[in-house]
Parts: sequence; structure tokens; C-alpha cells
Amino acid sequence: MEKKTVSDYWNEIFEKYNILDEIKNHQVFKITAKQIKEFKEPRLMTKFDSRRSRPGIFRKNYLGILPIDNGEYLIGKFNLYEKVPKDPNLMPVEVDLPEYLESIDPDNIYSESNALNVALLSGMIRNLIGEDLHETISGRMRANDFDFIVHGSDNISQIINVKKPQIEIDGGYESKNKLILIEAKNTDPDDFIIRQLYYPYRFWTMKVNKSIVPIFFTYKNGLYDFYVYEFENEKDYNSIKFIEHISYKLRYKNLEIIKRENLIVIDEDMSIPFPQADSFTRIKGILDHLSDKDCTANDIAELFDFTPRQGAYYLAAARYLGLVEKENKLYQLTKAAYQINKFSVKERNVMLGEFILKHKPFLLVFDYYNRYKEFPSNEKIIEFMDISKINLPSKNRVVYERRASTVRGWVQWIIYSGIKVS
Repeated sequence: MEKKTVSDYWNEIFEKYNILDEIKNHQVFKITAKQIKEFKEPRLMTKFDSRRSRPGIFRKNYLGILPIDNGEYLIGKFNLYEKVPKDPNLMPVEVDLPEYLESIDPDNIYSESNALNVALLSGMIRNLIGEDLHETISGRMRANDFDFIVHGSDNISQIINVKKPQIEIDGGYESKNKLILIEAKNTDPDDFIIRQLYYPYRFWTMKVNKSIVPIFFTYKNGLYDFYVYEFENEKDYNSIKFIEHISYKLRYKNLEIIKRENLIVIDEDMSIPFPQADSFTRIKGILDHLSDKDCTANDIAELFDFTPRQGAYYLAAARYLGLVEKENKLYQLTKAAYQINKFSVKERNVMLGEFILKHKPFLLVFDYYNRYKEFPSNEKIIEFMDISKINLPSKNRVVYERRASTVRGWVQWIIYSGIKVS
């Protein structure tokens, strides 16, 4: 018998309490932690940090859930998420860590707090804000009561009353004129739940007279990305406005080198489709997870907050590189991938770079970048794909552009990892 998922439990909760009918008649449904706990621990049942991480019944009916009191939640057709405005052509600003620091290994950033420490000590946050600052707050705390408007997917707005919600701040930094509140992720999400910025913002607007700067921060693959926001109306949850995106990376003292003679370009295996999986960081994450245990496609999708289709694409991309194989329903590392995992982070990156650049489209784009110091256009990447005789499901323009985005993303990963070919 298969283990029940969070989605399965929510289906049972919706059925028991007729939640869809209640929302149809009253716009919202209030549910308690006690009611949820009849099925599973509430903490595990209510943490949906992205649109995709919501259970199926929430996604299908355009629903969201908000904590409103200690042990109480509100379900309704709420627009709770904000898309991360990524710019694939944004070049990171290079900064340095103080040379005397020995306790921080920039090649082994293992947590969000560790990444924020690097961002502070290297001057990234000061550069971003333009003022000297100090770390002043972090962790969990209880906020005061407040109310706000949230807009719905059905164009109906709701006034939400929140009583002493628990908030968590990953990083709080204060300068002479500003208080910076950071929500940090050591993943590469496509969107985030606004609440993680809005609730701390509302709490601190009631406590300080300074300008509050909400920031969504991500660390992945050596890149420290800051997405700066403001709320145009402090009582409107959806008044969030994107201001700017600045990316940083640490300057590499010693560049990692791939020897050109090691790059023997291989013929494309026409039995394996060309990958559609833009983030090589996510592929690295899958490889790290599979080094501990074999997994099903559903395991990977749930762990990495993928849709089933997206999870299949990323596993197929790892198979394309010869790093993952499938046996029955389980995915496992190949012998080559197991060997790579025995080395240091830098050495692994070089080896993974070699696996990528042995495929002609990626090598052509990499060489183009090193020659012209800019990435080729999509048209040029598609031209490189055509002459490389890759396996595509169709010659549709959209299919080409999606695969071109993958080529660009993987080559960016190589370049931003400080890898050179000589």
C-alpha cells in the first residue's frame, strides 16, 4: 500500500468538511490546527511556499491558505504568490570575502543562514542598500494584530484579520535610514508566497519609523540574488511591487580548468530526447539526493517542488548526461555519477562541466561566449542545435526555444562556477 501524500490528506479534509461548498457559499473557510491534526501534523500540511507546492485540490480550485491566529487558518480563492522576475542575461557583480576568514567555505554553502553570512561579510548587502548596516534581527517572533486586504482569483477581495501571527525573519539588517527584511531560500524557485515578506513588513512598520525594505533572496550555484520589493499600500497584501534585481558572486581566486583535449564531443544518442530543464543547479540537487538513496519520479517531484511533468524533464536531463539511470520505477546514479561524488565541490563542478561540454550545442555556445564575451541570441543557439543533429520531439518553434533556454542555462552555470577551458 502506497504512503499517503499531503494531497491525499487534504482531499479527505475537503470531503469531510465540505470545504468547496463552504467557499462557494461564504467565500472562505476557517479551519483549525486541531481539525487538520486529525489527518496529519498541521506544520507539514500548511507550508506551501510556492504555487506548485500546493496540494492538487488547492491548485485545481485556485485556492490558498493563510495563518490568521494561533492554530487557525483561512482557505479561500486568494492570490498569494509572486513570480520571481528572473533575468537570464543579468551578469553578477563580483565581490570578495575577507582573506582572513577561515571558517567559511564559499564552495560549501550549506544553509540559508550561511549564505546570508557570506552576503553580509562580503559587502553584498551594503553594496545593494548603499549604506553601512548591522545585523539586528532574525528568527521567529510574535507580531501584533493587524488586518489587510487580499485579492482573489475570482476578482473578489477579502479583508483578513490576523491575530498575533508567528513570523520568521531570515535576516534583518538596519542602517541609519532603513530596515532590511530578508526572506532567504537556498533553492531556485519560480515564485514565492508574499506572506513571508508581508507579515514581517507589517509587524515592523508598527515598530520603527524607518523605511522598510523587503527583499527576497536566493542562493544557488554560487549566485547570490537579491530581489528588492516595496508595498505601495501597507494594508494591501497584493500591492507588492518589484523594484530591482541584483546578482552577486564571489570572485574566484583560482579558476577551475577543463583541458581542451579532454573534451571529446560525442554523437547525440537519438534514443534520448534533448533536455528541457533550464536550471543545472536543480540537476545537481537531484544528483546529491540520489547519492543517498534511489527515488521514484514522484519522490523527486515532491522533494524539489516540481510538477510531475517538470520532474520528468529534470530526470530525463540527468539521463541525457549519463548521470542517472532508471531501473523499474526507481531512478539511481550511474557509476560515473557515483565516482564524481567522491571529489570536492570544485572538482565535481569541473567534471560536470566536462559532461555538459561533450555535447556539441553546449560547447558551441560556451566557445561563443568566451570569444565575444556575451551569450548568443536564441536564433544563434537554435542554429547551433540544428547543426548538432539533436533529438527533438518536433521542429516546433516553441520546442526549439525551450531547449535553447536549457543550453543557455547550463552554459551560464559553467561560466558562473568559474570554469575555464584551456
